[in-house]
Amino acid sequence: MAGHKFKRSEYDSVLKQDSPYDSPYGVHGGDNKPTPLYLDVELGNLVMWSGKGDIPDIGDTVTMKVPTTYTGQVDSHFIEAGFIGMCIRPDAEYHKALSQTGYGNLPQVGEEWIFTDVVWNYGVDIK
Repeated sequence: MAGHKFKRSEYDSVLKQDSPYDSPYGVHGGDNKPTPLYLDVELGNLVMWSGKGDIPDIGDTVTMKVPTTYTGQVDSHFIEAGFIGMCIRPDAEYHKALSQTGYGNLPQVGEEWIFTDVVWNYGVDIK
């Protein structure tokens, strides 16, 4: 399917036993668990993906489990500490529950969205 921003590479990443790196995304030095690497087609960089399966494309609908269970659409992607993440625009019926978990007052139906209104998640957060 044309238009995918990320393509699974033939490489996996494994941290060395003595690595001081300890990530909040489930990757720890020496756990010897391979992390899939994906090629960012636009930038030509390899990035890690903490989820199962392929990275959802912009516009895909996803169901997330963090910070609460909700459904939304992938608005954009970001890279932090080598991991690819997704900025999710949650469906309107989840705004109240998300706002109660610390995401402020998300826009109501019909109100304008700004970039900071998206919820930032990683692959490991997909339900």
